[in-house]
Amino acid sequence: MAKADRRPMTLMMISAEAERIHMALMTGATAAAMGRPVTFFFSKAAVKFLLPDGWAGLRTSTGVPAISMDKALEAKGVADSGVLIDGLAALDVRMVACETGLREHDINAVDLVTRPAVEVSGLADIIEKGAGGDWLTF
Repeated sequence: MAKADRRPMTLMMISAEAERIHMALMTGATAAAMGRPVTFFFSKAAVKFLLPDGWAGLRTSTGVPAISMDKALEAKGVADSGVLIDGLAALDVRMVACETGLREHDINAVDLVTRPAVEVSGLADIIEKGAGGDWLTF
């Protein structure tokens, strides 16, 4: 695998659609494995993913439950969300929950997953730390 430059990659997560989150997880895991510093910033409806049962409550754009999508992917040899999350935790990817997104969806920060570790922060921090890097929105 080619070594990528070390510019940061920030993935802005705003959609709660399972296939969008899955694609972002794959993108972030690949970039981190290539040596890029990666930050996921979960806001809007995507912040629900960071709850312990968050993935189970999501659906694809066609209404397929995220758990069913994972089973179909696994059967085809594609990394499912659990495998990707484990990989992201091992690769030390930064996971951030948006302060405003948490308030918007009545989520308490103490209720978020602990693996991978999730920070709570805001846009100013993300914009500052992602300066000069690549930005993708899912």
